Amino acid sequence: MTTFEIILAIVFIVLLLLIIRVFRGRRKFETKPKTTLYTQALNHILQGEYSIAIKKLKSIIERDTSHIDAYIKLGDTLRKAGKLKQAVKIHQTLLYRQDIDRMQKLEVMRNLVYDYEGLNEKGIALSVALNILDLDKKNKWALERIWHLYRDLKKWNKASEYMEKVFQQRKEHNKRALALYKVQEGLEKYDRGAYHDARVIFRKAARIDPQCEAIYYYMAESYLKEKRDAEAVEWWEKFAETAPGKAWLIFPKLQKVLFNYGNFGRIEEFYQKILKAEPNNIRTITALASFYERKGDLTRAKDIVSDLIETNPDSIIAKVAYSKLLIALRRDREAGDVLTEVLNQFNSIKDIRCSNCGHLADKALWICPVCGQEDSFLD
Repeated sequence: MTTFEIILAIVFIVLLLLIIRVFRGRRKFETKPKTTLYTQALNHILQGEYSIAIKKLKSIIERDTSHIDAYIKLGDTLRKAGKLKQAVKIHQTLLYRQDIDRMQKLEVMRNLVYDYEGLNEKGIALSVALNILDLDKKNKWALERIWHLYRDLKKWNKASEYMEKVFQQRKEHNKRALALYKVQEGLEKYDRGAYHDARVIFRKAARIDPQCEAIYYYMAESYLKEKRDAEAVEWWEKFAETAPGKAWLIFPKLQKVLFNYGNFGRIEEFYQKILKAEPNNIRTITALASFYERKGDLTRAKDIVSDLIETNPDSIIAKVAYSKLLIALRRDREAGDVLTEVLNQFNSIKDIRCSNCGHLADKALWICPVCGQEDSFLD
């Protein structure tokens, strides 16, 4: 090889290296704005600066229409900014793109569910969520969302079906929740006056979870609606046996029905049975005292409530019941003293609750130390 050829080869190599360097620098210059801009947009979203993020995302899309993730994030940000219809339009359009991969399509559909929920179009949101299962039959997010959407739409039978699927995935079992959903299904019949049909469904709920007290409560209510008082009383008793702490919910109706039949012994027996399970049940003790008062046995009623106040000196329910009995005994001054104690309890700064977050305080406050809300205690 001659000297000239060697020099020519060197020049060629140098030129080649320069061309490669220029090309790489140019490509780096072209791609850098897209990457940097997208990162900036994401940071603005994290800061809640949605209008700035939207502008940057639109700028990215104008430069590169193949940036699917930017489109998805734009729709997501528009929804967060309250521009729900625009979000739907972008996400719907993406579903028809040929260059969208499976994971991106799932993300778009997930966003569409949120979009339609934001528009309160829960039926459409449900349809989209169901379509997600066509792509991914075991999609955990979709199964849970479908469960909640059926629940919100009050389609309790389908809600139960998908709740079970979610529990199976979690390897959990919640028979009480399943029974309560079945009760809600029965209440749809109950609200239409189809009490027998409602009871058929309530009995199915009882087979799922016999300890679900709501079943017995509504069984009794359905019989009461049909003026079948004897059956109602039987189911009220089952309700009280299952949930003695909630038995006070049925005291007024039960007592009224049994008083109308003159079945005083059964009323007393009912209350005593609850107290055997829960001896310190304040509501049951005061209800029993009220029963004795109504029977005319004021002394016995007063003794029961007096004992209750000794063991529960701060109980407002006990004090009100006691003052009621004192009035019946024509001991008005003593009744007035007890009621003054009750008023003082309300006027004292003990356990004052923040009306915004529920924080309890034992002193006067004007700004909540937990949520920072002003004037939420003493309003």
